[in-house]
Amino acid sequence: MDLSQRVASMDLLRGLAILGILFMNIVAFAMPEPAYVNPAWAGEASSADKIAYSFQYLFANSRFYSLFCLLFGAGLVMFWQQAEAKGFEPKRLLTTRLRWLLLFGVLHLTLLFFGDILVSYALCGMLILSKVTWDSKALIRRGVIYISISTTIFTLAAAATLIDVPKEESMLQIPLNVDQVSALIERATGSVSQMLWYNIEHGGTLVLAFPLLFWLLGGIMLVGMGLMKDSFFINGLSNKHEFRLFSIGLLLSGSQLVLQWQTDFLNAFSLFIPVNSVAAVMLAVAIASRGVKICINNSHVCMPLQYAGRMAFTLYIFQSLIMTLVFRWLSPELFGALSRVELLGIAALMTIVQLILATWWQTKIGQGPLERMWRFLIYRHHQPQLNNNQ
Repeated sequence: MDLSQRVASMDLLRGLAILGILFMNIVAFAMPEPAYVNPAWAGEASSADKIAYSFQYLFANSRFYSLFCLLFGAGLVMFWQQAEAKGFEPKRLLTTRLRWLLLFGVLHLTLLFFGDILVSYALCGMLILSKVTWDSKALIRRGVIYISISTTIFTLAAAATLIDVPKEESMLQIPLNVDQVSALIERATGSVSQMLWYNIEHGGTLVLAFPLLFWLLGGIMLVGMGLMKDSFFINGLSNKHEFRLFSIGLLLSGSQLVLQWQTDFLNAFSLFIPVNSVAAVMLAVAIASRGVKICINNSHVCMPLQYAGRMAFTLYIFQSLIMTLVFRWLSPELFGALSRVELLGIAALMTIVQLILATWWQTKIGQGPLERMWRFLIYRHHQPQLNNNQ
C-alpha cells in the first residue's frame, strides 16, 4: 500500500458510518434516554413507531458503530505505518493522538451528547495499542476471542433478566409513567446545569460500563487491524463470503427482532440478548467489503460520501452541536414530542446537509477544521527521528 495516498474505500466507508450513525443517535438527541432501546418506552408504541424502530434495528442499530470500530482499528495500523515511514516514533505519536481524542470525547460527552463514542474508542485504542505490530491472523483470532467473551457476558446478563424480581429492581423499568417522562424531559431541556448533569449522568453510565463494552469494541478494532494488515481494504472479500455474511447477519438480527415484536418490546431478554451485536459485526465486514469493491471499480465514485469520510470527526461533532441546539436549546418543546418516523426524516435531511457541507468544504478549503486542530495538537511536540539524526 502506498502510505502517501488516501485509501478511497476507507474514506467512503467512514463517510457512510458517520452519516449512518445519526439514524440511531437521532432518537437519543430528541427523546429521553430509554427511548433509544425501546419504542414502548412511554407506553404502547404506535404501528408506525414499531416499523420505524424495526428499520433502525435492521439497518442502523449497531451497524455503523461496528463499522466505525473496524475502521478505527484499521486506522491505528495505518497511522502507525505512516508514522514509521515519516521517521516518527509510532507508539509515542499514536499515544498522543489517543490522549487528545480522549479529551475531545470528555468535552463532547459533558457539553453536547451523553452517547459519545470518542471516550470509549480512545480507551480501547490505548488498551490494544501494544498489539498493532502483531500479524493479521493473530489480530483477527484475538478479536474473535474478545467478541466471544463479550457475547458470553451479555448473554448471561440478558439471562439474568429472566429471574423474577420486583419491577423497581428490574433492568428494564418500562413503560415509564407520565411523571417519569416529564421529569426526564425537564432534566434534559432545563437549565444549563440540569442539561450538563443529564449528560454526565447518562454518559457516565456508559463510561462505567466500559470494562464490559471493551471486549466488544476492542474485539472489533482488533479484527479491523487484522483486516488492514491482510489488505482487506484494498481487495475486499469474495462475493460468496460477502453474501454469506449478509445472509447470516440479517437472519440473526431478524430473529431477535421477531422475538421483540412477539413480546411487544417489553421483554428485557429479547432486547438485551447480544444476537444483534454479533450480527452487526458480520454485516459491518460485509458492508466494508462491498464498499471496497465499489472503489476498486471506480475510486472516484460517491465522492460526496468520501468527502464526508475525510472530515468524519468534524461532522460527528457537528451532528451533536446542531441536534443539541435544535432539541434542547432553541426548540425544547420538540424534545420527546416527535415520532420515530419524523426523527428519521430529520436524520435524512441532516444527511443531505452534511453531504453538501462536506463537498463544499473539501473542494474549497480542504482538511476539516477539527481534523486540522487534532493534527496540530498531535504533532506539535514530536519531531521525526530521521531529522534528529541528520
